[in-house]
Amino acid sequence: MQGLPCPPEGLLGNIIERPRRSTLTLRARQEAPSGSLQIDRLRRVRNPVSRSKSTVQGKVADVFAGRSRHAESQNELKAYQVLIATGRSDAWQEQPFRLEYHHEGARHRYTPDILVAWGHHQEVVEIKEDCDAESPENQTRFPLIRDLLAEHGFYFRVWKKSEICAEPRLTNAALILRYRSVAVSAAHAEAIRRTFSLSQELPLRTFCDHSAGVQSVLRLVLDGKLHIDWWQPLSLDSRISNMPIGRQIWPFPPSAIPECLCPCTH
Repeated sequence: MQGLPCPPEGLLGNIIERPRRSTLTLRARQEAPSGSLQIDRLRRVRNPVSRSKSTVQGKVADVFAGRSRHAESQNELKAYQVLIATGRSDAWQEQPFRLEYHHEGARHRYTPDILVAWGHHQEVVEIKEDCDAESPENQTRFPLIRDLLAEHGFYFRVWKKSEICAEPRLTNAALILRYRSVAVSAAHAEAIRRTFSLSQELPLRTFCDHSAGVQSVLRLVLDGKLHIDWWQPLSLDSRISNMPIGRQIWPFPPSAIPECLCPCTH
């Protein structure tokens, strides 16, 4: 994975100076042996806060990262669920850095909601209500931020509430995440592999009486080793495939097929 220059361990406020129009402030968990900073070594640049007195902070258990993800809003909470269930990213971090820049004589700061990486492809994500994303202010601000981040090697994406909460994907993601604690034994994984060697696609009910069982199959979906159509309600009649199926909509990897290195649409 592409790294960034690494600040001293645990130091907040170490600014990465580059010949660009902006600077990044990072906070590292620890220094990488190579001297570069990986996304999974980043910490939030500020502690989680509630965006209103009525908003309760939420957490999502991320078994792949071995920790909880702190959300500051219901939109973030649901976004994290979709990202963990469907994204199959190499690493991601909430509020990973602070971007500082000058525009029209004023100093500005921007902290993104998420930084997601698939190999060398790294996307900065801003989670917004649809009306906020489409406001005149942000319609002017976001293209500038996109250009500034591109100078640091990042892509930029605004992820709207309507996209995050689109059904049935959101419900499917919440359901699949129930199986994140299921341990799939090597024997069960091999039995499932052999079953799919006979057919690329099978209905989920095939595994009701299977030695491995439905739970193991759905855990392998969460691992990205098997696939469902996220845009069809999940049931025993759902198709399970050993290749991606259905509409491939972000946060799928830049390519629906891992072997292909085609860039994603921005």
